[in-house]
Parts: sequence; structure tokens; C-alpha cells
Amino acid sequence: MRKTPGRKLSVIICVYNMQREASRTINSAIAPYQVGVDAGDYEVIVVDNGSNEPFILSNPLPGVEIYRITNAHPSPVFAMNMAAREIAKGDKLLFAIDGARIFSSGLYGDVLRAHSRFPDAFVYSLGWHIGPKVQSISISEGYTAEVEDRLIDACGWPENADGLFEVSVFAGSSQGGFFQGIAESNAFSMSRDLFLRYGGYDERFTSPGAGLANLEIFQRYVCRPNGINICLLGEGTFHQVHDSVATSGKRPWATFDSEYRSIFGEAYSKPLYDAVYFGAPRGALRPHVIASLDRIVEGSKS
Repeated sequence: MRKTPGRKLSVIICVYNMQREASRTINSAIAPYQVGVDAGDYEVIVVDNGSNEPFILSNPLPGVEIYRITNAHPSPVFAMNMAAREIAKGDKLLFAIDGARIFSSGLYGDVLRAHSRFPDAFVYSLGWHIGPKVQSISISEGYTAEVEDRLIDACGWPENADGLFEVSVFAGSSQGGFFQGIAESNAFSMSRDLFLRYGGYDERFTSPGAGLANLEIFQRYVCRPNGINICLLGEGTFHQVHDSVATSGKRPWATFDSEYRSIFGEAYSKPLYDAVYFGAPRGALRPHVIASLDRIVEGSKS
């Protein structure tokens, strides 16, 4: 496995009432699960945004620090920005606003290699939902955390790191696949300089779960003038089912739309942007790449 450049990556993960899910995510956020990197190549900053019971790790993990915020805002955007501005030490920042999303095993390696080739790029990955369907649908059909636990065990994860690709579907925001552009990423990265130029999460998103804040920051970066956007072809994140605001389907789109309109005076629209593809699909991604190509064909017929 190729080794990455040694400049440190600061990985910022926000958690809230997700002990089961975040424990898996954080184990996916460190070596040896993350391949092609050493512990000195990254730091993992876990921000507990006021969980009812403080988030804890059963065993300390090297390179992982947990920061619990008391009197936390319902929206995690404040915690994410604070961590980036006041805690993170890396030259590159990777944001994961939803701590329930397991990372693929080559994420850091490809992020760092992409930044070494294109220092001012915005680097992002697609998202998947574990299970047979997008989770807002599968939950209504009986999909539960217990069902998911059995599915994860059956696919051989974490020993079989690619197993999650085999038991997951594109998230709703990534439903167009690799080649039609996406609405958001739950593992995106930028240089500290780019972060300072274009800003972090918009702190006018104050609703629980942050509403469309993750979509807005993605839109702002991929649509910046003359920017280079890099889509990782072989990496992604996998959402675990939990009592979330958005993916559970419990809160209607109209609620998110209302907050967005109150901030910007218009409805949200999916961004149109160009991207450079980086890396190579793994074997387990073959059906997802084919599905992405099929969606282009289907779109051209409509």
C-alpha cells in the first residue's frame, strides 16, 4: 500500500446520543483500519455535542481525543466550527458532521494523496446507507439497529472492510451515483487556508441536527469560483440506522426548507459543478459504478 504525505489531517467527528454507532465510526477512523497511513499522519477530534449520557470509548485509542460540550446548541454546526478553529492542528481538515457514518478503509490515504496533488482542492466522498434501501424507507419496513447489527456481522466487517459496500445502497443525497453530482458529503476535506477563505458551517442553521447546513456548506465549496473539486472513486461513508433527525424520515423536508428559506430568501437547489475523479474503485464497488452509469443512461432517455 502506498504511503501518504506526512502532513497531518485533522478529522472532526460530531456525535450526539449515538454510543453504538459512533463507536464503530471511530474504530474506522484510525489505523490499522485506515490503511496507507501512520498514526502521525492524522488526529481524530470527537466532539460530543451534549449527549444525554457522555460519549465514552471502552478503551482509549491512540490519536483520538473526545471533547464534550456542555450547554451545547441543538445544532452541531457550532461544535464543528469550534473544533476546526480552536482544536484542530492539521494542515488539512476533514469534516464528518454525523458520527453515525462509518468510514471506508482507504479514505485518509486518498484524501491526503489528493491534497498532495491539488493543494487547494475540495475533496469529497459519496455516502451509502447500510441496508437494502435508503433508511427512511427501510425503517418503515422493519429495518432496525438489531437487523443492522446482524447484517454488519454477516458481511464480515471490520475484518472485511469492503463488506459494507456489498450490503449498502447510495444515500438519498448521493442517489445520482458517481457521475451526476451529489447534494452533500459526510466526509469532505479542504486545506486550512481554504477553510479560512470560505468559512465553516453557517451558524444561522440553528435547528436540531443542523437542517440543511451540510448541504449548504457542500454547495458553497463545490460552486466556488475556479475551484477544483475532487470526487474519490474508491471511498465513502456508511450510515448506521439511529434516531436521527433527517435519515430516519421523522422530520419532513418542509421543515428543513423553511429554515433554509428564512436564511437565504429562496429554496435550496442541488448544486451544479464539475469534479475531477481520483483513485480507483475497489471490486466491491463494481455494482455501484454500474448503477451510476445506468442512471446516466436513464437520465438521457427522460
